[in-house]
Amino acid sequence: MFFVLLGSSRNVATFPHLGEPGIPRERECSGGLHVMKGRFAASWALALCLCLGGTCIQAKESGSTLASAAKVAATPEVKAKEHLPVHLNGVVTFTWHQGTSEFTIQDDSGAVWVPPVALPPNFAVGSRIELDGRTEAGAIGTIVLADAVRVLDPDVLPAATPASYDDLFSNTLHGVRVEVTGIVRGQRVNPESGLGWLALEVASGGRRFTANVTHEISGHPELVDARVRIRGVNLRALGRYQDGFLPVLNAHSLEDITIIDPPVGAPLASPVVPLDRVMRDPVAGGSGRRIHLRGVVSALRPNQSFFLQDATRGLEVFLRDSSSPALGDEVDVIGFPEPGAFSPSLHDADWRPGSGQTLLTPLPSTPADALRQDGRLLSLEGQVTGHALNPGELVLRMEERGVPFRVTIPGATPADFPVGCIVKAIGVCSVEATDWEALVVRHQPSGFTLLARQVSDVTVVRPAPFWTARSVAVSLGLVAFVLAAAQGMVWIRARRRIRELSRSRDEAEAQFVAVIAERTRMAREIHDTLAQGFTAISAQLEVIHDQSANFSTSLRKHLDLARQLVRSSLEESRRSVWNLRAQTLEENGLLGTLERLGEQLVVGKKTEFRFTAEGDVRTLAPSIENDVLRVAQEALTNAIRHGHPQRITCAVAFDPKEFRLVIKDDGAGFTPGSRTQSHQGGFGLSGMAERAKEIHAKLEVESRPGLGTQIKLTIPNV
Repeated sequence: MFFVLLGSSRNVATFPHLGEPGIPRERECSGGLHVMKGRFAASWALALCLCLGGTCIQAKESGSTLASAAKVAATPEVKAKEHLPVHLNGVVTFTWHQGTSEFTIQDDSGAVWVPPVALPPNFAVGSRIELDGRTEAGAIGTIVLADAVRVLDPDVLPAATPASYDDLFSNTLHGVRVEVTGIVRGQRVNPESGLGWLALEVASGGRRFTANVTHEISGHPELVDARVRIRGVNLRALGRYQDGFLPVLNAHSLEDITIIDPPVGAPLASPVVPLDRVMRDPVAGGSGRRIHLRGVVSALRPNQSFFLQDATRGLEVFLRDSSSPALGDEVDVIGFPEPGAFSPSLHDADWRPGSGQTLLTPLPSTPADALRQDGRLLSLEGQVTGHALNPGELVLRMEERGVPFRVTIPGATPADFPVGCIVKAIGVCSVEATDWEALVVRHQPSGFTLLARQVSDVTVVRPAPFWTARSVAVSLGLVAFVLAAAQGMVWIRARRRIRELSRSRDEAEAQFVAVIAERTRMAREIHDTLAQGFTAISAQLEVIHDQSANFSTSLRKHLDLARQLVRSSLEESRRSVWNLRAQTLEENGLLGTLERLGEQLVVGKKTEFRFTAEGDVRTLAPSIENDVLRVAQEALTNAIRHGHPQRITCAVAFDPKEFRLVIKDDGAGFTPGSRTQSHQGGFGLSGMAERAKEIHAKLEVESRPGLGTQIKLTIPNV
């Protein structure tokens, strides 16, 4: 604004009035800046400063303009979307075709892609142009949206930069004119966008890229198998998840292609190379050029390939198109050899029928020998150890002499070849290397797969035995199931039997409790009636006896007999009460009852009674306590009546695993076995033995005449 203000020859400058008298508001400036006097000169100085400030701002804005292709290419996507200003001076290196309006511009730092824009009439590839525009994020990196394109003058194309396949991925060569040397592996007319340009598939450094000749749409020469040097602009497509892939070299015409070694005119007329010399042929084997092979088709593969075999060996051939020969055909093949892990293969191959068909005889082999017969039709046997399914084919896992391998059979099912059977398989051997150490260090294959051609190539030599690992496992599983079921049935029946026994025991216990209750009631009745009556009668007879001094001898005799009968009846009534049920067993427990029983039996006698108990006292079952009490009662009664001891001991012991009752006296003793019953109709030893048997106890009787008696009752697990 200030340059316009001060630079025009007839501009009028208006300044504010500074308050000086006699100075006009407007001055005419003619031909430049006039020198002012006084304070008016200060106003011009201020205007000059504003002019210089505007110039600095414009210079700063000019400094942010991207003035080289490298700076444009280095702009991040986020910044590119801000439409930064661009000013470039370079050469047009590529357009899609004559009528296109998009191109690449290259300067000394790099190249940039420019989308369609209005172009001047004299615009052409090789022209030096000046371009003003803005940045934008594109599919192939940062691009330039051109606002103005000016052709400066015709110029020559920049020299192509020599590059390898890996260099084509470099950011510095993206969009730049390069030259690459390689062998043409295929050519076709690319119908993309209806342009019909020539597209070449070129192999370089073991990799492949595409080269488009965009301005040649007719008269394409045969370039397959030619070693060429191609000059063109390197453009690569960018993917959503990758930085870059698919490098494409774009040349304008056939003049951009230099043929270093022309293709063989009649490849089928060239000498036939034996299959074992594919990578060793001095002429073509190591050059990457096409070679001529001849052999018999030994197997067809679903991936547009087949195996070829001659007298020396076999290898896999990958065809250029989908047409393939038939199994057993003799064919001539031309293609490009490529090395493999252990065997080479032929790629981009074409074939022609030979003299006819030949039936190949498979070579008998073993798994160890098969590792040296890669690509050859073999015959070997093995045992099936497992199955796997691939789309359209069955994979047999097999083993022979401890060496595992696999057999693939198209159209087969696992039921055709069960596990455990011995089969004879015919197929092409494909040796495999599964790890780097096997391939590089040991140079030994990791295994192999036999590729059967059809189901009939695999026959069962011996069916699978019944007792295979699988059948054994199934049988063991069935046996285990049956045993488990049987064990379950036994467990169920045992539980049922336990419940029945428990119920029977509960019923017996209830019945026993009822019997004991009834016997206790009867004992109480006898005690309260007969025993009390006998006691009263005995007392009356004793009173009469004390006053019988004047009785006659005959009357005194009858009185003594009555006294004796009453005492005997009283003793028998007491014994009946004890036999029915001692009330003290319920009131005082087993230990208190035993101690009380002994003390009562020695009342009025010169016999000492001692009772002891050891261990953790616990309550026994009512039936057991009753029988223990009866055995103790019989033993104590017999000792007092028949042994006339001076001392009796009754010892009870509660051990963790058993209960013991020991009654010992120092009386007259006897010889065991000579007496089976006690006097007065008692049960005696036989009664004690029967009670011990009822409660599963052990009764031991030790006695000798004059040395006393010991009776020991042992009850286990109570």
